[in-house]
Amino acid sequence: MSTQSQPSQSVLTEEESWELLAGQKIGRLATSVAGEPEIFPVSFEVSGERIFLRTKPGTKLAEVTISPRVAFEADEIGDDAAWSVVVKGRAQVLEREEDLAEARGTGLVSYLEDGKTVWIRITPSDVSGRRLVPGDQR
Repeated sequence: MSTQSQPSQSVLTEEESWELLAGQKIGRLATSVAGEPEIFPVSFEVSGERIFLRTKPGTKLAEVTISPRVAFEADEIGDDAAWSVVVKGRAQVLEREEDLAEARGTGLVSYLEDGKTVWIRITPSDVSGRRLVPGDQR
């Protein structure tokens, strides 16, 4: 007879999801152009229930310009629990000075400073999160 309990999963509220996202610095941006999915690791900041990131000219920028519908995911796995938050929404390349000022105000520091001068804002249409707590390992 096993004394090991099953893991439990819970759905996060939108507020809990944003709180967890705000505590992370690295996430993944998922795009799709011509039916081909791409996933990019990115540094990001959360402000006002929107996600901000920086990039430079290249594949990622081209893809969000061509097809602005994106998904974004951040997660964390620890000894006591794991969680994942997925944000679906619209990516917008920021050009207006007031938008750029808001983006700069997030304090985003890229993990890799390599000429990323283009700001992108993701405005969500859907936010979902899950927490997984492992079963008792006795």
